[in-house]
Amino acid sequence: MIVDDESKVMIGRGTLGGAFAWIAGYLFTYVTAIGDVTSDEKFEALELAANESLSVEMIGMLFYNAHRVTIDVPQYSILQALDPNHNFISAQGGSTTLLYGVPIVTLLFAGALVTIYTRHDLESTTDAALTGTTVMVGYLPLAVLGTTVFAIDLGDGAMQPDLLLTIGFAGTFYPLIFGAIGGIAASIVTRASHEGSVFDPDST
Repeated sequence: MIVDDESKVMIGRGTLGGAFAWIAGYLFTYVTAIGDVTSDEKFEALELAANESLSVEMIGMLFYNAHRVTIDVPQYSILQALDPNHNFISAQGGSTTLLYGVPIVTLLFAGALVTIYTRHDLESTTDAALTGTTVMVGYLPLAVLGTTVFAIDLGDGAMQPDLLLTIGFAGTFYPLIFGAIGGIAASIVTRASHEGSVFDPDST
């Protein structure tokens, strides 16, 4: 299959946009949730059992939970206090539930940016949506990689994000849907601004 230059540029920018959305989402989750995580008694007990800092891994798991991906928890030792398919956000509740909006916002933003900087002709809403979905190319590999990076192993099996849900939800559904919506939004805003400039008397 021959891929034209415009498609290569679109995919390349989509890859960068998806990677940006993933990293930005994780960092925002870290900044907003690290205080709650480190003050949680279960987290403190988990760090004592592991005998090392687990802040990076726990924030990663929260970020997966924000994509509706549960954490596979082997039932041994202190981990028995958690559900086999655990969601730290729903378990904690309160303001933590706002984290569900993090991947949505970052992917909307990434989809919009990729569309604006790739498509010079935004007349077609379908083209704009398809351009926005290219963020999946950068988002999916990082989502899959993170299931290993953010794993916590206390000796008899790792607690880590569910791989199938990661591929289905975090890596595919979220970037496709919200990347596309971001692309469509960029198309609508861009067309509106162009039409406004055309009818602006001062523009002549």
